[in-house]
Amino acid sequence: MNSEMSCTSRAVTSENGRYEQMLMSSATAAICAGPDNLIVSWNTAAEHLFGYSALEAVGKPLSIIIPTGHRTAHEAGLARAVQSGRARLSGHAVEILALHADGREIPVELSLSMWFEAGQPMFGALVRDIVDRHQAKKRLEHLAHCDTLTALPNRNALLELLAADVGRVQCSLLLLDLDGFKHVNDSLGHSFGDQLLAVVAARLSAAAGPLGFVARLGGDEFAVLLSGCADPLKVDDVTRRIFESLDPPMELAGQAVYVGTSIGIGMSPKDASEVEQLLSCADLALYAAKGRGGGVRTFFERAMQNSSEERHRLGAELRQALAHDEFELWFQPQHSLRSNELIGAEALLRWRHPSRGLLSPHSFIEVLEESAIAEDVGDWILHKACATAAGWKRKGLRSARVGVNLFAAQLRSGRLCDVVSAALLKYDLSANQLELEITENTVLRHSNQSTTDLEKLRAMGVGIAFDDFGTGFASLSLLQKFPLTRLKIDRSFVAEIDIKAGDAAIVQAVIKMARSLNLTVIAEGVETAEQEATLVHLGCDEAQGYRYGRPMPSDVLAEVCLDRRSAVRRSPALAS
Repeated sequence: MNSEMSCTSRAVTSENGRYEQMLMSSATAAICAGPDNLIVSWNTAAEHLFGYSALEAVGKPLSIIIPTGHRTAHEAGLARAVQSGRARLSGHAVEILALHADGREIPVELSLSMWFEAGQPMFGALVRDIVDRHQAKKRLEHLAHCDTLTALPNRNALLELLAADVGRVQCSLLLLDLDGFKHVNDSLGHSFGDQLLAVVAARLSAAAGPLGFVARLGGDEFAVLLSGCADPLKVDDVTRRIFESLDPPMELAGQAVYVGTSIGIGMSPKDASEVEQLLSCADLALYAAKGRGGGVRTFFERAMQNSSEERHRLGAELRQALAHDEFELWFQPQHSLRSNELIGAEALLRWRHPSRGLLSPHSFIEVLEESAIAEDVGDWILHKACATAAGWKRKGLRSARVGVNLFAAQLRSGRLCDVVSAALLKYDLSANQLELEITENTVLRHSNQSTTDLEKLRAMGVGIAFDDFGTGFASLSLLQKFPLTRLKIDRSFVAEIDIKAGDAAIVQAVIKMARSLNLTVIAEGVETAEQEATLVHLGCDEAQGYRYGRPMPSDVLAEVCLDRRSAVRRSPALAS
């Protein structure tokens, strides 16, 4: 019996020795302490982690690695464990701060265990250094709240600050959208666009001052939060500084680049008492600012919300309009100023609304252009216009072309060439009987893909007209970028062309420039014989307007033109 006990004792001793040896050589710090809080075991990893040698640590209170502010709680917890025979944290891993020998507080992960020897409770701890883990966590938190391009706080950071401020203090939120940024990206490239954003970020931060929280929301959108400020005069002062800060040119790629901004402003609690509401108010105000031509600041007004709700309702009705075949095409004649004959017609969209009657584009086109169905409606217009032109051809109007206005969505999609080709093939229409009209606002949002598509279509023989020429700042520079065949002079230059020498001079200059680029010129909005005579004198090729006919259904236009042609044939005097 004694022999068996002796063997068992040696086995336990041998087993404990192996455990101790394993802990001493472990890369994890292993510490043991007794019920009196004194350290009885301290391995090599603990020496490295805490800066105390085993000789220095053994026999000392475990409190030497507990930060001063936590020692009272540690000692009370140890006393409760000794008294109850159970450690609350035993079997769990927790992250705490520990104290290094040099006085530094270091983050560690602690796994605590408790057992009994000779009836006395003993405590063991495995301690891991998690400094790298904390640094990685801080890095992730930084990335989650910082825009890496500009080093500004990002949308997440703004939302957190808004959540803390809105409803607690007065504040003003400014949303900014750069004017002309896409033109910089398209002309100089995205790397220079990134440089521009970084310069803008620095200027905005300086303009907003120490009380302004500047964030980049993405793309060319920024925000400035003024906490504790809902005074319109003070906010206006900040917007003035922002506009002034962006006035000087920015040097990029050896070029002086100018960029402006539009600003929408929402205030709390006047406009909204919740984060999403305040963001919506500022966004609606920004939309209104851009609608006024950009370069201005606009405070939120309740009418903007009503307008937004109306746009949303109109968007839903437009979807129904396409599904229920409520759209129609009407056509306005285009005449040659040399032969005074019909040479084509522009297709104009109309909406036969179930309760409001026939609507012209000005009441819905802006919402349609920005809706998800814009491309589908554009496809419908192309097919309908080609079918109409084919019908005219069968009736005897063989040379009449049809002009179709494009939506920006059609230029972005990469499908335009295929859609046009399919329509021409389906209706057996010659490519030169179709003309696609683009505007400056449309092409300023163009992509390289859209330019490629237009070039392919031009090579097929499809005409490309630049509509509303002369009304935008970038028209001249864009003439070289697109395969144009025709310029359409905006009606604003034609309205008083016979009485204003300045307007006549502008039109004459446009005609001369078009001649040098081998482009045909058509004047819009011609209503009187005097306007027509002036255009003929200036050498304009074609005209469109009420003098030649208002927009009308396709069958009416064909009937009018055929009747007029018959009348001319019957009476040569009418042709003079």
